[in-house]
Amino acid sequence: MDLIASSEGGLPKLDFNGDQPLAAQIHQFYRQQIRDGHIPEGQQLPTCLELGRSLGVAAQTINRAFDLLAAERLVHRRRKVGTVVGPPPTTVPLPITEKGTAYRPFTMPICMVVRKVEAEDDYGISLRSDYVNGLMEGFGAWKCRFEIAYLQPEQPDLDLVRTLVETSQIRGLINQDLNQNVTDYLIKKNFPMVMPNLDLSAQGVASVIADHVRGYGEAWRYAHDIGHRCAAFFGYDDKNFVTRRRECAAGRELAGTACGLERHVKAPDQAEPASIWQSLVAGLGNFGKNKGWPTLFFAQNDWIATRLICALQANGVCVPRDVSVIGFDDAIVARQFHPALTTICKPRFKMALAASQLLLDVLAKRSGSRGRLQVFPCAFVQRETSAPPPPANS
Repeated sequence: MDLIASSEGGLPKLDFNGDQPLAAQIHQFYRQQIRDGHIPEGQQLPTCLELGRSLGVAAQTINRAFDLLAAERLVHRRRKVGTVVGPPPTTVPLPITEKGTAYRPFTMPICMVVRKVEAEDDYGISLRSDYVNGLMEGFGAWKCRFEIAYLQPEQPDLDLVRTLVETSQIRGLINQDLNQNVTDYLIKKNFPMVMPNLDLSAQGVASVIADHVRGYGEAWRYAHDIGHRCAAFFGYDDKNFVTRRRECAAGRELAGTACGLERHVKAPDQAEPASIWQSLVAGLGNFGKNKGWPTLFFAQNDWIATRLICALQANGVCVPRDVSVIGFDDAIVARQFHPALTTICKPRFKMALAASQLLLDVLAKRSGSRGRLQVFPCAFVQRETSAPPPPANS
């Protein structure tokens, strides 16, 4: 089979010394090739062994990259055929026995249900990929089958999950984004599951969470040590704003810093830099004419932080000379943005890896696995968007 051709010879240029995993680099290369139409739907990609030999990496690394493409429905993988560009073909419903159990010619998989968004942004996809990569790594180490079931934008969560559970099509579930009705149903059924990012251990559900407050505490201590005394929280007007702002405030209390969280500014959801600047002026007044402007912004996440920086710089406010900005997530954009973004690192891959092992413990009925809680620390990562504040008389 001939490898896919492109202007650079058809192969991704890998940075073996960079911070980004090789599987993620390969995944992003083929994702862009497919989205740009350079690899048409129906085209078969090289085998993992072929591509691995050409790139000088292990076949397992290629397999992980292709699994990430499959998770985004850019390709589908077929036994004895390989990896084919395009979403999987429509499948015929499985036959049901008189007792309501679907016939399965293979061992029941462990599943994660994900809602398919019509125009999902690259930022959201990159965060989800970190979780998926960790889950695949964890379940793959024990030769366990892991699958993703996609909900259509308007499809009720409960309908799909009830079908999967009551027809015995899955043996365990990673419950990351399902609504409260689904979670209550699964708890009532005593179905084996793990909750990443939500602590339900008190209800007997194994949970894996990150300590956001501790991460913010580290960032506040850093801000205090380099001289900041006035900070503000910035975000979009969405469901996550209040929660993240409270975590930031709790981190300040934990750090016991003299640096104050004086104000918060909220921009319209998905606002562009021009609209963000209008929100800043409305909330803080004109920069340079109002003593109430902060010397540091905590942004709701890394993507919003980059939009905030663009808005500031477009209006003559230099980052970090005039104002520092700290994001949250340590997503790929934080490392690729210029200037590189100071942020709080949430260990998504490690959390997913732990979630996979915890669910296997639950399925094996190991002592103490039901209701177990694992907490991962978030770490402060200093880069180029933070510095000491300007002198008071500047």
